[in-house]
Amino acid sequence: MKICANLRTNTSNTIPIPISLPRSKSIVIRCLIVNYIRNGTLLPIYDNDPNDIKIVYNALQKIDLQKQSRVGECCVIDVEDCGAAYRFLMSLLAATTGKWLLTGTPRLLERPILPLVNFLNNNGAKIQQAEQGWHIEGMELHIDNFEIDSSETSQFASAVMMLQSNFNSQFSILNSQFSNPYVKLTATILRTQNISHLLTLSDWSAAVFWLANALLIPNAHYFLENLHFDNFQGDAEIVPWFEKCGLSFKENKYGIEVKHLHTLEISKQEMDVAQTPDIAMILATLSVCYPFELTLIGLQNLNLKESKRLDIMVNELSKFTTVIKHSENKIIIHKRTKSLPQVFHFDSYNDHRFVMAWSLFKNFGDVKIDNAECVKKSYPNF
Repeated sequence: MKICANLRTNTSNTIPIPISLPRSKSIVIRCLIVNYIRNGTLLPIYDNDPNDIKIVYNALQKIDLQKQSRVGECCVIDVEDCGAAYRFLMSLLAATTGKWLLTGTPRLLERPILPLVNFLNNNGAKIQQAEQGWHIEGMELHIDNFEIDSSETSQFASAVMMLQSNFNSQFSILNSQFSNPYVKLTATILRTQNISHLLTLSDWSAAVFWLANALLIPNAHYFLENLHFDNFQGDAEIVPWFEKCGLSFKENKYGIEVKHLHTLEISKQEMDVAQTPDIAMILATLSVCYPFELTLIGLQNLNLKESKRLDIMVNELSKFTTVIKHSENKIIIHKRTKSLPQVFHFDSYNDHRFVMAWSLFKNFGDVKIDNAECVKKSYPNF
């Protein structure tokens, strides 16, 4: 796979380079499930959608066929490496009559799920752990207890929220200081009767790569298609920081134009990414490439993601500068003082976010990333 085939520079400030972004998988996956629960129908998906969207769609299609055939045998729902499908469909299957086995990759089955399982079982579900995943005897659930601990992932809360046909605004989420924008996104979708207008929105997590890339290239000029300041995606909150660092943003109905106006000296920075953990790897790598000193906090859950992101980030970036891990919550990346090499070789660790992060080094030399195809999870056209 050619890394970031559409990574291009533009030295002209007249015509922006159009950048095609994927649809927001966070939005589309929630809309797929909410629509299925409400209407029993499947929303359309597209060939260039992220793999995670396709995994959820295929799972819903299989669930629907199983319900229609009314076969008493256990139906296997394999969600591969999709964490959202793992949590959201755990909840859906527990409330869907039938016998199910929910399974996925070995890494997925290591990721947090027990608080959700315990919550559902305490509210009448029948879920048991198996060697290959989870056996679920689905049935109609009546959930009266609306308190759930989301300290490991906000997806626990979203999984239960989506079961409510009439969303209760008094739903109680314990330890909601982590990834809270995603809980708000779920609530917004549940309160929206016509969700069709949400389905075209581009993904801000993917867009942050292009903002970082623009900061590294004098006179960079991009047009990020179908991207909007929509108030639905928390990662958009990083835009004011990029503005202070020299980028300008102009929105129209077709997307957002981004220009590199100034190359500035960036002073020591401290950022809390507890609410926006998906952009941590991009920001950390950007600080090495630019360079500037960066303290990141709010990292408690990074090692619970598709890979052990915190440990990997520290190990890999330490090749270029001093990186100090103060705790599971905080690292300091010191300002790089030595030159970068001209050839880079990274492992993706089967994590799409690292493929995008490591690709920033493309501005300084040749980059090879092993198993870069995993980026299809969120950005197939990267």
